[in-house]
Amino acid sequence: TSTSTSTCEAVPTAPPDGKTMDWEIKAELRTGRGANGGRVMPCLSAWYCCDKGHEYWDTLEATRTDSNSFLQLPRDLFGSYLTTFATHLTHFYRSYPADYPRTGQPKGIFLDIGGTGSTASGMTQVTSKFSHFAGPLDYWVLDSDPAAHKLSNAVVCDVDDCPAAPSCGYDVTFSFTVLEHAARPWLAFDTVARLTKRGGLTLHLVPWSYQYHATPDDSYRFSHRALTTLLEDRGFEVLAMGYDICTQPEKFLKTKKDEHYGTIWLTYVVGRKL
Repeated sequence: TSTSTSTCEAVPTAPPDGKTMDWEIKAELRTGRGANGGRVMPCLSAWYCCDKGHEYWDTLEATRTDSNSFLQLPRDLFGSYLTTFATHLTHFYRSYPADYPRTGQPKGIFLDIGGTGSTASGMTQVTSKFSHFAGPLDYWVLDSDPAAHKLSNAVVCDVDDCPAAPSCGYDVTFSFTVLEHAARPWLAFDTVARLTKRGGLTLHLVPWSYQYHATPDDSYRFSHRALTTLLEDRGFEVLAMGYDICTQPEKFLKTKKDEHYGTIWLTYVVGRKL
């Protein structure tokens, strides 16, 4: 069901001459265990550090032996997912009125889809990994993992079909290497469109080149064009998209060997609900 109509509640915005919130979201990745997201992580994981896209592009241009236009991507399509997300969230929150939320009004919600991790697959549950991205909003998670039932700020459902989550109920919808696990991601993006308020942000990071990782399953990879189509077809304006390239630290290349790729590509997108 389409939710891109004027019947969907809009996010609050300050009038053109009104004061706005002075909020800044830091481009940090955190452990998800502890207050306000937990300890800051220096890299994506123990296996990968990111923001290597420009280095990759520049090295390729300097050393290439062949050139085929259908293989090439522009340099400005490579960037840092963390910086991109933090920049757009900061700009978004700074459009809220300075007195938000007004007395008697509830806060809006930042919804972290898949935000607890699959304990059923052996992962350690996290509870606040991106709570620092919520800014002035309340932080909630949506997850299908049964252990999420124990959390007071969780909606437990499959993102492909989640009637438990209210339509137009969230100022920001977000996912972090989650939607590749959806059995039918077009339905997951239907859910994202239904849940996001008019004028709200949606931000997603998914793999493009990445090892198989069944937590609990692994189904899809997404190019930047795929993410653009999935959002635009559902009433979003795409504000940013690109690839973040991540490589293994030198010590891992020397000491670790399993199915992990040496280099991975992640695709990111930021959209605004029209």
